[in-house]
Amino acid sequence: MDRALVAILGAVGAAVVVLGVAAVWLTAPADAPAATGEDPGSEPPVIEGISFPAIDHEPTEADALVEAWERWRMATFVSRGTWTRTLDARPDEPLTGEVYVAQSPPRRLVVRLGSVVERHGDEVAACSPSAEAVTPPVCVAGEGLEYEGLVERELGLVRRYVSGSTRIYDVDRSPAGCFRAELVASALASPWGRWAEYCFDPETDALRSARVRRPSAIDVEVATVIRGEVSDDDFG
Repeated sequence: MDRALVAILGAVGAAVVVLGVAAVWLTAPADAPAATGEDPGSEPPVIEGISFPAIDHEPTEADALVEAWERWRMATFVSRGTWTRTLDARPDEPLTGEVYVAQSPPRRLVVRLGSVVERHGDEVAACSPSAEAVTPPVCVAGEGLEYEGLVERELGLVRRYVSGSTRIYDVDRSPAGCFRAELVASALASPWGRWAEYCFDPETDALRSARVRRPSAIDVEVATVIRGEVSDDDFG
């Protein structure tokens, strides 16, 4: 991770990234701290093909999804895993990369697609990778909402997605305990695609896996390691 980014913040921060509002992660830098811990559990079965089960909306499960999302955003954990996008047109050539998240509110660090985004309170900094290996990353810093305010705004979006007569997704829960969402309304932007599944780790409340059916691809994210102990070293 670029040490200049830490200097910009004055302290190592963390990023908030809304899964489904922004959702592509790739390789962590070589100096990103390694996550250690137990395997979070058996991995959900891989969703294959373009057909997904229809969902009968359960309002109580929709409310439970919002609550689980809030616990995830306010939890303390480190996770490392993989993200894969499989295009319908090229099923044998998936794009795969690593995911790294360290979270201890109001600090959050997310490494994705070679980019680093950090948040500490209302201070936010980001470094985007350069196309040239010899060119340093481009880093910017600024201020935004406090962490809790950002989470509250995010939860408001999730709640509108799944609640009431104007919702855009029906929600139920799978036999394995994962939340499933099916697009049922026309939307300018369908944040969770046509169909999505979110599974949360019962020990840490972190996201364990996410599967999203996009118009021409399937995105699958799986945390292979999750632990609830977080230290300053995990932020770089």
